[in-house]
Amino acid sequence: MTNLPGNYAPTNAGRTGNSGPADAAQNRGSAGKRPAKKPRGKGRLAFGADKTNPNVKQVRLTLVFIDFWTALKISFLIGLAQAIVVIIATFLLYLVFVQTGIFDRANSVVGQVVGGNGFDVRSILSMGQAVAFSAVAGVLNMVVITILGAVAAVIYNTIARIVGGVKVGFESD
Repeated sequence: MTNLPGNYAPTNAGRTGNSGPADAAQNRGSAGKRPAKKPRGKGRLAFGADKTNPNVKQVRLTLVFIDFWTALKISFLIGLAQAIVVIIATFLLYLVFVQTGIFDRANSVVGQVVGGNGFDVRSILSMGQAVAFSAVAGVLNMVVITILGAVAAVIYNTIARIVGGVKVGFESD
């Protein structure tokens, strides 16, 4: 972290105990006392201070780069999960439609509109065809999600070079 611009190290503001020369000066009496630093802003603590738990450490980091291959792998896995969910959801919805009689109602409505009773939705859209169509759609979506994840990483890296990245604060309990 030494190559990052600025000082991102946590401070000891709001903590008790012997943490350095300032506490040693306070322990000597009023002659060596230095005035306590006040937090900037109204009611704000200095970064690294916590009123409820003085042992919480906070640190500020700047996200300046997203690895292209990592973004590609993660977006591929997200796309794969989406494809699996689409295929399983299509299978389950088809079963629900068959069990609730929605296909039979659709057959009767189409038969009334067309004027014949020879129409059958399941002859046009079988379970195998529905799952195969959802598999093709899931694979296409997986490819699109993978490409979009990689493009998003490239766009973020380009913008981060211009503006310096995103500052993120973390704290540990």
